[in-house]
Amino acid sequence: MNRCYFSIRSYVLPAVICFLLAAGPGAGAYGSRPADDEGNALTFDLRQPVPPPETGYLELGGRSSTGEDLEVNSQYLVLDGKPWLPVMGEFHYARYPEKDWETEILKMKAGGVQIVSTYVFWIYHEEVEGQFDWSGRRDLRRFVELCAQHGMYVYLRIGPWDHGEVRNGGFPDWLLKKSPHVRENDPVYLHYVNLWFAQIGKQVHGLLWRDGGPIIGVQLENEYSVGGPLGGAAHIADLKRLAMADGIVTPLYSVTGWPTHNFPPRQVIPMLGGYPDGFWSGSIGREPPNPVYLFNFRRASGDMGAETAASMNARDGLGHYPYFEAEAGGGMETSYHRRPLINPDDIAALTVTGLGSGVNLYGYYMFQGGANPQGKVTMLQESQATGYPNDLPVRSYDYQAPLGEFGQVRESYRKLKIIHLFLNAFGSELAPMVPIAPDQLPSGPGDTSVPRVAVREKDGRGFLFVNNYVRKLAMPARPGFQVTLELPGGVLKVPSQPVTVPAGISFIWPLNLSMEGATLRYSTAQLVTRLNTGGATMWVFFAVPGIAPEFAFDSEDTLNVEGTGVTIRKEAEAIRVDGIDAGRNAIFRVTAKDGRDFRILVLKEAEAENLWEPELNGHPHLALSRADLFWTGDRLDVRTENREQADVDLYPPTDVAIAPGEQHTLAVQRQGMWTEYRVSTPAVTIHYAWRKTRDAGPPPPVRFGPAFAWRKHPVATVPPDSAFQHAAEWELTLPKQDLGGLSQVYLRMEYAGDIGRAYLGTDLIDDNFYNGSAWEIGLMRFAPEIFEEPLRIEILPLRRGTPIYLDSRAWRKIPANGATASIEGMSLVPEYETVLVAR
Repeated sequence: MNRCYFSIRSYVLPAVICFLLAAGPGAGAYGSRPADDEGNALTFDLRQPVPPPETGYLELGGRSSTGEDLEVNSQYLVLDGKPWLPVMGEFHYARYPEKDWETEILKMKAGGVQIVSTYVFWIYHEEVEGQFDWSGRRDLRRFVELCAQHGMYVYLRIGPWDHGEVRNGGFPDWLLKKSPHVRENDPVYLHYVNLWFAQIGKQVHGLLWRDGGPIIGVQLENEYSVGGPLGGAAHIADLKRLAMADGIVTPLYSVTGWPTHNFPPRQVIPMLGGYPDGFWSGSIGREPPNPVYLFNFRRASGDMGAETAASMNARDGLGHYPYFEAEAGGGMETSYHRRPLINPDDIAALTVTGLGSGVNLYGYYMFQGGANPQGKVTMLQESQATGYPNDLPVRSYDYQAPLGEFGQVRESYRKLKIIHLFLNAFGSELAPMVPIAPDQLPSGPGDTSVPRVAVREKDGRGFLFVNNYVRKLAMPARPGFQVTLELPGGVLKVPSQPVTVPAGISFIWPLNLSMEGATLRYSTAQLVTRLNTGGATMWVFFAVPGIAPEFAFDSEDTLNVEGTGVTIRKEAEAIRVDGIDAGRNAIFRVTAKDGRDFRILVLKEAEAENLWEPELNGHPHLALSRADLFWTGDRLDVRTENREQADVDLYPPTDVAIAPGEQHTLAVQRQGMWTEYRVSTPAVTIHYAWRKTRDAGPPPPVRFGPAFAWRKHPVATVPPDSAFQHAAEWELTLPKQDLGGLSQVYLRMEYAGDIGRAYLGTDLIDDNFYNGSAWEIGLMRFAPEIFEEPLRIEILPLRRGTPIYLDSRAWRKIPANGATASIEGMSLVPEYETVLVAR
């Protein structure tokens, strides 16, 4: 067969051949091959058909009481007979105040997430034996009901051991005393697991897929590696048996596919993951500690499933299973000894390479940050003091996620949203497409000579994935970039003339895309979404920075292209459109030979990041806004730190008004295809007092934790609480005041030091391990107490040379021959809120 398949686990037999042959330059006709001396022009052989996925092997899937079917084959999910490539995002309900769950669920939905995954941490609910707490922020049932109310699916990760940087990995202390043989088929342990699963079963009764509810899947255990006669696959099988007996019956069951593949065949799906950096590494110098092959198009993800296709298929029979990811890094937490600073492109580039490698369920860990709840007996974070390898913040679990600990919408959220909108609109087409590997992969982390390119294709249609970004590595521009596709019907060059791919970007281009009767042979603009308003369909693209947008339509089925401000060239095989000045009104019309027509909008990348798809009163819209948007029913919520950016442009137009009781004004005007809604928001002045109350003393001596076999040496451990008597201290006082029109007030501190802690009275409400980024606290979460007593900020001093990992940008703030505990800038930042109502 004259092609080879590429992904972490696309798991068809030719993948074995592909990786055996792709190790060197003699790949022959398999995959792609350099076509010129510079190696920036590649050829892909796509002339052979893609084999169908295997069905019937996995004993998974099911029908809901409402008649919907959810099935899974060896490559992808099938929802009601249609291939489904969903986006999943992790949100730990118990790490977030229950009064704010709905807002964050709506933000996730607005960001293109379709499945909410969540750990159910045992210690959070039964910290004291026999005293189960399912109230307040621990109310799992209410959380699932809110997801269902807003059309979100739910994937439960029930453990019983979860990890998630929680104390004992989620095991209550009392369990470890009563059952020394945990995580295996010990009768005492399984007795308590059965009681725990029965509690979960009661909470989700009636909310499962079979009942017409949103819960479609369950993850059992986590990072499981216990062997022996009482562990391994037999233990996973018993956990599944117990869960089902306790009423937790779902179409999908999974395990993490690392560090072993010891799971019961047919019964569960091994899901993988990968992160741009790892707080758990013992390295305090190398950036990042693991090879950066995650930024390649790969067969496996980092240390969370890294293995060749040949060894996986030959040993474990993994060709039967689809390639799903449960833990694609949405950010990275900070531990005391290692504090990575994650950039938005670190996450966005990984999403491009993951999809190009064949991921058919893309799950982020985390998508929503949070904070540990107050324990009843102990604090609830992972620590070296409890025998675990890392010290985590006591409270904060921000994770530098797209949605922060206090609901902050970060730049990574907007970059990912572009890709998620694409998957929501075109995932059913992408899911059956098989990844095709290049014949050369970078030889190591520092190899920048080889372009990172992959194709996913089926029946001559597909998508081209390109990544020219690697974390902590300067990538070169790639002149002369062009891909030649050898198709059954002939050769297609993309683009028609070689281009230079700028350094530091990643993108996805369509290939032979079917568009309302016309075929787009390719475009050098990235596809985002399509909107059908009952009349003409609008297809939305954005121009890849540094590459001029070009569209080539097949002359066989395309009759005409027309538009102002663009160059249209009719050739024998294609109608080409270029000379496009990308922007909010860069539109041209395409008419197919069967009489159908549609329009194409080409945005700038920054505009695409400001693109939203609100559904108002059941009608879909496109929206452009620099504000953060989310919606439900007839309400469109608009939030922004800059009240001059509260405007929203909608297409198609709709009758919108300010919600009753709000002190805002609204002006409406038409500009091109958009109806502009200009919101005038009155400024809010925040009154406060800020003073320093104590200077820092000397830094505490460095202490080291225990050694672990998998780490070469012990790492620094967090200073004791007593060390904070030498911390520098500040005090913030907020008098009672009218903050109407604000959804949040952020205390934003640019600081340098070791650890920051925030107290209201004696209650630790937040903490932060310094990593060079600003420390933000959403003060409205703590109302009304925040207006009744001062907020106390403590900063522990950090000495230069302390054996921890910090980004070089963070170390620059620490004196070369001394220590510091300083707040360089403090501000109170209002988040304005306007609610628009569609009539």
